[in-house]
Amino acid sequence: MTGEEGASMERRSGIPARVRRVSGELRELRDRNGFSAAEVSRSLGISMSKLSRMETGTRGLAADDVAALLGLYRVPTQRREEILALVRNGTDRNWWQVQHAALPAMWQDLMRFEAEATAIHGWETQFIPGLLQTDEYAEAVIRGTTHGLPEREVQRLVEARVGRQTVLLGSRAPGLEVLLDEPVLRRPTADSGVMRRQLLRLAESNLRPNVTVRVVPQRAGIHPGMEGPFVLLDFPKQPNLVYLEHRGNSAFLEQPEHVDAAERSLWRLRELALTPDDSGEIIARLADEPAEHEKE
Repeated sequence: MTGEEGASMERRSGIPARVRRVSGELRELRDRNGFSAAEVSRSLGISMSKLSRMETGTRGLAADDVAALLGLYRVPTQRREEILALVRNGTDRNWWQVQHAALPAMWQDLMRFEAEATAIHGWETQFIPGLLQTDEYAEAVIRGTTHGLPEREVQRLVEARVGRQTVLLGSRAPGLEVLLDEPVLRRPTADSGVMRRQLLRLAESNLRPNVTVRVVPQRAGIHPGMEGPFVLLDFPKQPNLVYLEHRGNSAFLEQPEHVDAAERSLWRLRELALTPDDSGEIIARLADEPAEHEKE
């Protein structure tokens, strides 16, 4: 990272992640309830400019103002309290969550931030990232990493994970950069055909104009990526965020030292990674070698 990039990142202190998250949900709630901005303004006696600032995350949020909106939108009591807790703790930097529900709320929060990002950079050491998974590979991962889930819950999780991929479509889609540890490509699934089709999808994705997939080869040795997978989200007017997920826990890190560390790791991983073309070749070659995915 250059000195200029670091200085720019320091200057962009912006609105905390919790507040940005609530702002996104307020927009969704108004749309879902069929209210125009003018109707909300008249009903609650707030200016349209104030409502716009609340919904775009360009200002802090007051709990009383948010409570009034949630009441107008008839948000259930439990969810209302969860949202207001985010507002009251909005000045706290870095946001940690422990997941309890069957359908991870952390994915919903991640999806909101992905939709607002201009670029998404991911480093993965275990799986093909969710934004590039086939539905059958996603199902294999969910079944292999969870135990005793009812069939309907498995399918809900698959639909949620694959549904995230719509963010990569359309004229305003963010750029996606994926850096993959080579062993991810060689890890077999129970059905070798599932992994083969996933690798073919990955190779096809690498040809899309807004997607870049690069492989960090095993010969790279020890490097900063060994500390674990992460996602860095770039935003045009707000501070960048680092997203971490592990065993039902997730975190959005926003303090400059965390973002800077992720940036430095990405730059080093880019130095070690194969080019997109060479990465595409190794992915296609592994897809044509069934024996790689038939090992028990």
